[in-house]
Amino acid sequence: MPTPNLAIEYIAANQAQKEVTANAAFDALDKALCQLTSIAILDVDTTLTDAQMLGTLSMKLTGTLTAGRTITIPAKAKLLMVENSTTGGFTLSVKTPSGTAISFAVGDRKLLYCDGTTFQIVAETAVGVSVPYDIGGTLAGIPTGGAVVLRYPIPRAVRFPAAMANSRGVAGTVSGATATFSIRKNGTQFATMQFAAGASTPTFTAATLTDFAAGDVLTIIAPSPADSTLADIGFALAGIRL
Repeated sequence: MPTPNLAIEYIAANQAQKEVTANAAFDALDKALCQLTSIAILDVDTTLTDAQMLGTLSMKLTGTLTAGRTITIPAKAKLLMVENSTTGGFTLSVKTPSGTAISFAVGDRKLLYCDGTTFQIVAETAVGVSVPYDIGGTLAGIPTGGAVVLRYPIPRAVRFPAAMANSRGVAGTVSGATATFSIRKNGTQFATMQFAAGASTPTFTAATLTDFAAGDVLTIIAPSPADSTLADIGFALAGIRL
């Protein structure tokens, strides 16, 4: 008799060589929790087997398509990550025999849970979707002229868009004149954060997008000479992961 969900065989009473059944069960559980399996599908609607569904956690669907195809997966209670790695530029529809189809564009990855009838999306990463990577900081008091407000070694690749779109800043005490902070990559300015006289929020400028690789250093340099009133600065630079 197998287990109800993963169909792993139980050890029978008075069974000889129980270790054989136990080891097979361990292997099946290991695959169900950890295995990455690539499945090359033909250019037709495809129905996967119980073994293909139960014997993996992460399923990468490959093959060359000339049209959108439907992939039918057995309705077994289980977590399953599915990725559309086919070529041809066509969408896959993934479903159980009686469940609602879930659409996968090329490059999409979705973590699905089958409740025994249909799939539900637990988490997903769609192709072309930007993953935010924001860097922020705060400085109490009046910054010294030319001081390094932030020195940040970038731990992973990140892109800052032209005009530093979606970046934000704030001052607790406004400046008496225009105050411009220099934003630099490895010592070279690529953007600015400028507080106009009497303004509590700045304007950001950047002529082009700028990419940072892991290990590049982002610095922000205070205005020089310092403004005598601008104080208590906070900022958040909006980037995206590469």
